[in-house]
Amino acid sequence: MAHRPQGVAEGPAPVAPDAAGTVEARAVRIRTGLGVACAAAVFVIAALVGNRDTAEPNPGGPAGPDVAAGERTIAVARVAVSSSITLVGTVGPGKTVAAVAPFDGVIGERRAQLGAPVEAGDVLVVMEAGEVGTRLREAQAASLKSAMAVALLDRWADSPDVVRARRALEAAEASLLLNQRQVAETKKLLDRGIVSRNEYDGLVQQRDMQRNTVAGARLDLQAALDRGSADNRRLAEFELQNATSRLADLQAQADGGVVRAPVAGIVTRPPAGGQSGSPPVTIEAGARLSRGQPLFSIADTTTLVVIGRADEIDVNRIRIGQAVSIRGDAFPGDPIPGRIVAISAEADAGPAGGRIPTFEVRAAFSGRANARPHPIRIGMSARMEIETAANPGAIVVPIEAVQDPATRPSVRVRDPRNDAIESRSVVLGPTNARGIEIVEGLEPGDIVIY
Repeated sequence: MAHRPQGVAEGPAPVAPDAAGTVEARAVRIRTGLGVACAAAVFVIAALVGNRDTAEPNPGGPAGPDVAAGERTIAVARVAVSSSITLVGTVGPGKTVAAVAPFDGVIGERRAQLGAPVEAGDVLVVMEAGEVGTRLREAQAASLKSAMAVALLDRWADSPDVVRARRALEAAEASLLLNQRQVAETKKLLDRGIVSRNEYDGLVQQRDMQRNTVAGARLDLQAALDRGSADNRRLAEFELQNATSRLADLQAQADGGVVRAPVAGIVTRPPAGGQSGSPPVTIEAGARLSRGQPLFSIADTTTLVVIGRADEIDVNRIRIGQAVSIRGDAFPGDPIPGRIVAISAEADAGPAGGRIPTFEVRAAFSGRANARPHPIRIGMSARMEIETAANPGAIVVPIEAVQDPATRPSVRVRDPRNDAIESRSVVLGPTNARGIEIVEGLEPGDIVIY
């Protein structure tokens, strides 16, 4: 068992009076420092809150005495606004001209390639002319015969048929005169009893028969003359015209055996469905074609178009002649100006229960835009930005400044004379990126609170 020194009591060691005073002073200083720090923190928080309240936007100037904390004001002024529609489409030619087979026949040689540029008059296809040559010669023979028939009718009175009929009549009349003279002479002999009655009656019968022959010859002559009438001549002229037209048509077909590009442009595929129900024919040497069957289409790139589609809401905001800005990822740079040239009057509804009906919209622009560093090619995608409305002096307020916009739209306006706030009815216009246009109810200089 340990022994404690005598005279020392148990418990904590006593503190000297000077040491105790020092500890108490330190505690007072700590409490004082904490109080100062808390006061400073409260002051900073109050300052921050004050600064946040005073930092709210107030574009229109200082809020009046009736403006609640956190509300904003805006001074009404006229600004230029516009709205537009953007449609995505495909670049196509302004027009296409089809090159077709000139006649029924076989391709002898193909010289054009799809996608190749051509000039007007360049050879596309050479046709074999064997079959059309035979038909051409037949048409030449028919035309020659018709021309001879018309020439014969022009001098029909002296034609062989009329001359022959006239001579037959003259011969019949001469025979009749002879028979009549014989009958007269025999009658005298009969009266004197020189000839018999039977001989006289035979001569009379011959005379009567000759009279019938003369009558028939006259009818034959008249029939021959009638064949040269005006109606028959017109008929012969019509036949000549038909033969001449047929000959000219076949001659044009034969001359068109070398199919040339009708205009300058790009060689593209022929229109689909050129021959109803017939399968597509490969345009190569040896292929048999029918007259009028499309061979190629020549895309005239003097003018290009962008073909897009607008829904049933946007289409009513588009008008022919509206300005269009055309852009494309494949031909970057400044937008290309164009104009709306066509709006379909019929919707492409698609399959039943499918997508919303759309309407085709075409915008045209100059093909000279191909002078850009990145040429514009047929089939590229493009965007059409169509400006549907523009107002250089519109009054626009934020959308949230309008109260009850669906039924009775109004805005809160501060009266500059007495700083009173009133609710003013307004007429709304279209919305845009800046807000909503006020058509009626506000004037420049009004202070709107929202």
